[in-house]
Amino acid sequence: MELNVKLYGTLSRPFDAYDHGEGLGVSMAQGASVQDLLAYLNLDAKGIGMVFMDGGPVKMDTLLKEGVLIKIFQPIFGG
Repeated sequence: MELNVKLYGTLSRPFDAYDHGEGLGVSMAQGASVQDLLAYLNLDAKGIGMVFMDGGPVKMDTLLKEGVLIKIFQPIFGG
């Protein structure tokens, strides 16, 4: 299945050709979860703050759907 992934904060640094406007086009197998996507992108789940799918927050075990927009945010720190 095809989906679009947008990475926020410093999460896009490992992807040289990352376009902040367009995001990444990613192909995943049917039945793949958010956690599978993070593994595919080589992103450590411990370094992820929130993941949204089509505008709503999701858990790591949420199954992906064809054509969705996934937004992955790093944790936010402040003081």
